[in-house]
This record gives sequence, structure tokens and C-alpha cells, in this order.
Amino acid sequence: MTSSRLGSALRSQAPDLVLIAIAVVWGGSYLASKDLAGASTAAAVMCARFVPAAMLMLALCAARRGRGLRASLRPGLALGTLRTATIALETVGVTLTSAANAGLIIGLSVLFTPLIESVVRRRRISRSLLGSILLALIGVALLVGGNGITPPNLGDALLLTAAVTRAALGVAEAQTARRPGTDVIALTTIELTVGAVIFAAVGAGPLLSAAGGFGPAQWAVIAYLIGGCTIGAFLGQLWTTRRTSASRAGMLLATEPVWALGIAVVLAGERIGPVGLLGAAILIAATAWGRRAERAWRERHAVADPAEASDAARVHHDAPAAIPPDLG
Repeated sequence: MTSSRLGSALRSQAPDLVLIAIAVVWGGSYLASKDLAGASTAAAVMCARFVPAAMLMLALCAARRGRGLRASLRPGLALGTLRTATIALETVGVTLTSAANAGLIIGLSVLFTPLIESVVRRRRISRSLLGSILLALIGVALLVGGNGITPPNLGDALLLTAAVTRAALGVAEAQTARRPGTDVIALTTIELTVGAVIFAAVGAGPLLSAAGGFGPAQWAVIAYLIGGCTIGAFLGQLWTTRRTSASRAGMLLATEPVWALGIAVVLAGERIGPVGLLGAAILIAATAWGRRAERAWRERHAVADPAEASDAARVHHDAPAAIPPDLG
């Protein structure tokens, strides 16, 4: 393979690789957040994660002389509110239910994302894509429910709502990021600032009370949550939504439970039974099937929708001109 063909292949796979990296980072956030919450509270964790991240992004925007902030204000406020609600629902919900229930219910966002996108774009979802989604749900159920699922409770209801808002957020970000002139850095800054203001109001007190007892491990977790799970992941997710669909992104991010379980096994010594291993294998297979089904679904509509044809071309070829100046 020539260097140009190799470079083209790498560029075409870049969105998928970034999404998988985000899934890995978010998979590690469960163990990290659990450890940090044990030394403080859930509200303190959210505050520690968002406030420093927003300050760093605001400083970056100041260095860029506020470029793109005004144009990104309205969509950023809407997306920031939706993201803040999702994070809050997930964080509080996990503290009120079992880990098995939490993983299974959040996994439902894989199903909600293409369903919401099909409604927004007024397209009937393909049977293959729907089948891959259902198979992914079976994999998630086996993966996180191998030790039994407890009866539904308030935490489950909060997580079910979070699965819907997470799916809606993915679709909304995809629609926003594809608009001409969208500034990813400015948009991310406003999203984070919305969360920072809300989480500071509820979590600043608990965080300040607990911070005096934090050791190097807790500060390392905070740095991981800020740099990897928040700034890096949010920028990466917005970047990829300009090169793929919300459904495809949802399928790749659906591997998050696999990484979460793997990290827990390696770092926390948890064990995976045969049922869990089967679920992980099914989820990976469903994700691969979903990628192919989603690509075929997009290509069938590309002829009738010039914008979709342009998106499809970017996904397959990812020409250098398609990379935003801020991130390219």
C-alpha cells in the first residue's frame, strides 16, 4: 500500500478511532468517579469535573479573543443544558441502583439514538440497523446483568431518563456540528460553562469540605476526569459528529461497558464470568454489524439528500479540507 493510500485509510478511520478512544476513557470514568465519590459526594465529583474544565476552556477562548463564542451561544446553551442534565441523571442514578441495572439501562441509549435520528431526519430505520441495535442490547444485558438484576427503583428511572437525554444529545450535537462555520472549541466551552455554573452551585461546598483530605490519588482522578473524560472527550465527540452520523457514533460509544468492565478487572480485581464474556463478544459483534448497516443506511439516502452525500463523502474519504482549522 502506498503512503498516500495508507494516509487516506487512516484519515477515513480517524472518527471511529477517536470514538473508540472516548469509549475507553469514559469506561474508566466509572471506577474513577466511584473512588472519588467515596472520598466526597456525587455533587462534589460533578463540580470537580466541570468547573476546572470550563475555566481551562474559557482561558483558551480568551487566548483566541473569543472567536466563535457569540455564534455558538444559543446552541451551546441548549446542548450544555442537555449535557448537564444527562451527567446529573447518570451520576445520581448510579448511586441509587445497582451497577448491573445502571449499565443495562444506560446501554439503552444505543437504541434511542438511531430512533431519535430517524424521527429528526424523517427516515425509516433499516432492518439491519435495528437488528444490530437489538443485538447490542442483548450483549449489554448479558455483560452487566450476569450477576442478576435487582428490581426497578428511583435510580433506574433516573438512568432511563439519562439514556434518552444522552441519545438526544448525540443527535443534537450531530445536527449542530454539521452547520457551516461551527466552532467546536467555542461550542464546547459554552457547554462546559453551563455545567460548571450548575454543578458549582450544588457541589462547591461539599468539594471544598472534602478537598482537604484528598491525597495524590484523588487529585490524579480529578485530572483524569477533567482532561480525559470532559475536555478531551467532549471535543473529540463534537469533532467526530462532523464526519459520521449520530447512530454510528452511538454504536461505537456503546462499547463503553466492555472497556468499563475490562478496566475494573485489571485495576480493581473484579472477575468476569462466562455470561459476561459472552455479552462482551456479542456487543463487539453487534457494533461491527451496526457500522456496516449504518453506512448502508446513509448511502441509500445520499442520492436524495446532497448534504447527506457530502457527509458520506467525508466519512469515507475525510479530505484534509474537512478538518476544522482549530483541530486539524
